[in-house]
Amino acid sequence: MPENSIKNIFGTFLIIAIIISFVFSVLSLLRLDEVNERLSAFKTKTIEDIQQLEERTNSEITAIKRLISGGGPIEDYLVARNFIENTENDLRIILTELQENPERPYFRVFVTGSKEVWIGFKKSAEESKYSYQKNFKPGLSNEKFFYLKAPLLETGYTITLSKDAYIRTAIPDAVYLLFFGFDSAKIAKMPAGEVQNLAEDFNLYIPGE
Repeated sequence: MPENSIKNIFGTFLIIAIIISFVFSVLSLLRLDEVNERLSAFKTKTIEDIQQLEERTNSEITAIKRLISGGGPIEDYLVARNFIENTENDLRIILTELQENPERPYFRVFVTGSKEVWIGFKKSAEESKYSYQKNFKPGLSNEKFFYLKAPLLETGYTITLSKDAYIRTAIPDAVYLLFFGFDSAKIAKMPAGEVQNLAEDFNLYIPGE
C-alpha cells in the first residue's frame, strides 16, 4: 500500500477520533450542567422545605405559648374546672351538714395537734378490708359516720358503718369521736389504737337493746 494512502487513512482515523472525543466532551459538559441544575433545584427545594418547617414550628410554638400563658384558654379551663370541683365539694359538704336526723345517729372525727393521723374503719372486726380509711387533718372532719341507719342522702362525706364498727388509728391520743343522735351528743377519746365494737366500747344507746 502506498505510503500516502497509509497517511491518509491514519489522518482520517485521527480526525474521527478527535471528533468523537469532542462529541463525548460536549456530552459530558451537557450532562454535568444537567447534574448541576438538578443539584441546584434540590438545594432550593430543601431550603424551601426547611423554611416552611421552621415557620410551622414557630407558629406551633407561638400557639402553645398563647394557650399556656396567663389568661390563655388552658388557664381559663383549669380555673373553671377548679371552680366547678370546689363548688361540687362545697355542695357535698353543705348537703352533708344539712343531714341532722335524731333517728340516724352518726359520729365525726376530731384530730388534735398539728399532724395528720391515719384512721381506718370497718363495719365489723371480722371484715378483712377497711370500708373507709384516710389521713385525717387536724380539726373536725367533714365526714359523718352513720352507725345505725344509712344517711338520707349519700354524699362523698357520708360513710355508712354499723353499730359493731371496728376502728383503728396510728395515734389514739390525738383522736376524739363526737357522737350525735337521739337529741343528744357526747365526745369520747379513742381508748386505744383499736376499737373492736363501736357501740359496746363507747356505750352507745341502741334502740331495742
